[in-house]
Amino acid sequence: MKTLLFQNTKKISNMPPAQKTNLCLILTIILSCLLVAFAQGSSFFYSTHYTKVLVLTCFFLAYAGIFFYMKAARRLDENGVVFMMILLGVFLRCSYVLLSGLYHRQHDAGAYTGIGTDFVNPGHIGYVEYIYKFHKLPDLNPYELFAYYHPPLHHILSFIWLQLNILLGVAEDLAFENLQVLTLLYSCLCMVVTWRILKVLEIREKGLYIALAFMVFHPATIVMAGSVNNDMLTILFMCLIILESLKWLRNKNLAGLIRLALYIGLGMITKLNSAVLAIPLAILFLKHFVSVIRSKDKPLILQWIKNYCIFAVVVAPIGLSWIVRNLVRFSEKPGVPVPGETSPMYTAPFSLWERLGIPAFSDWNFAFPFHPISAKACSNTWVIMFHTSLFAEEYPTDLSDVLLVLCQITFLFAVIFGIFTAVLLVAVLLNKRTNREDTIFLLAGYVIMLISFAAFVIIYPYTCSSDFRYVAICLVYISIALGLGNKYYISLSFRQEKDRHAKLKAFCMHMINGGILSILTFITIIYVFWERW
Repeated sequence: MKTLLFQNTKKISNMPPAQKTNLCLILTIILSCLLVAFAQGSSFFYSTHYTKVLVLTCFFLAYAGIFFYMKAARRLDENGVVFMMILLGVFLRCSYVLLSGLYHRQHDAGAYTGIGTDFVNPGHIGYVEYIYKFHKLPDLNPYELFAYYHPPLHHILSFIWLQLNILLGVAEDLAFENLQVLTLLYSCLCMVVTWRILKVLEIREKGLYIALAFMVFHPATIVMAGSVNNDMLTILFMCLIILESLKWLRNKNLAGLIRLALYIGLGMITKLNSAVLAIPLAILFLKHFVSVIRSKDKPLILQWIKNYCIFAVVVAPIGLSWIVRNLVRFSEKPGVPVPGETSPMYTAPFSLWERLGIPAFSDWNFAFPFHPISAKACSNTWVIMFHTSLFAEEYPTDLSDVLLVLCQITFLFAVIFGIFTAVLLVAVLLNKRTNREDTIFLLAGYVIMLISFAAFVIIYPYTCSSDFRYVAICLVYISIALGLGNKYYISLSFRQEKDRHAKLKAFCMHMINGGILSILTFITIIYVFWERW
């Protein structure tokens, strides 16, 4: 036993620093999520909102003290800064879950009535409860009860976690409350995967910190950390698909191909839109296979035919299983049940330009930048996307004047720098220093993601279809843009740079960095003092 422990300790000590950081982060995240589950079952959960805020503030001050001490003592290298940054992101997400309940800021949550009833409830919570009650997937037509049309992986994992809580003696109400712990875990892991994506792209130091900070402190994934639907797990799988795709482009091995097949397949049985990233990947598969054929190396050609067949054999049964099941059992094609034309969210009466064109200045509603739900108040997809990216689907009526002004400033900055970073992404991906295959995969993925989002809004013409959560994976793309932008355009001191074009690019990059950091700072302040938990 001692020998085994010594060997494991030796293995860890011999790990590269980045791998050690990765392992420490994953263990810290798992421990933090378990502590949240424990805290929700303690008296802390039933204390007043202000008591919770006070306790969490004390933890934050302790963290800040440790961080500044280590920084002053020069004990933080790049991996140390990354660890502390992600640790703060974990703290923010844990705090959000502890301060918000099961039914706060949810999407299609539904409700549960408990094991003691035979009710079949709608929504994602009802979906999980059905598996919990009857120990099987719903045997009814999934399009007859709201949210049951979703593929079941997230709901099966939620059932397993719920059942584990019950077996450990947790009360049923608390066990359902703890469903948030799973999405908390997914949200925290997304930060680690984003960091690894940036490392694959060889982004370091300042560029790495700003790029990672965008993902860590953006409110979208913090709010989604407290959700109970399948969005956060979908984003995690999409992050993993991006990571493994970039790694495969560098190695082109069978192991990477199998991992990609698993992530795509599992993503598809979490939510079908994760298959969107398979399209740019298919382009690269084709490009690679054409180059293999041109080599006229028969053993190599046969090897890659076998490899791609293995990929298909792995991904198809997993990814298509839910679609095939519904086709065979219920003759139902993939789709989304809709509220109907009487819904106030219905946008079909508005022209395509009003819904997907460039918004008029009045559409933005900078005076009160929140999503009003009603299509009559706002029907433009891009406006709704920006509203919900910062403030979810909140429409506060009791916001203080100071916070409202800060919301107005933050929203204006978000629109301006959202456009700037989209342009930046195209610029850095088309830059000669970017690997050509990376350019194809990332640029095609980003464009296809936006096109599929627009198509979704057309097919399902409701304001809820324009919610940012459907394209939240774009946060990773913008993180990549920020990282590569800093890598390419800020290589020298601004004063040392002599070339005018390079100096202009560096100036623009500094402006974008400042704008992004301002947005993240302002939105954090807004959420800290916004009494809507």
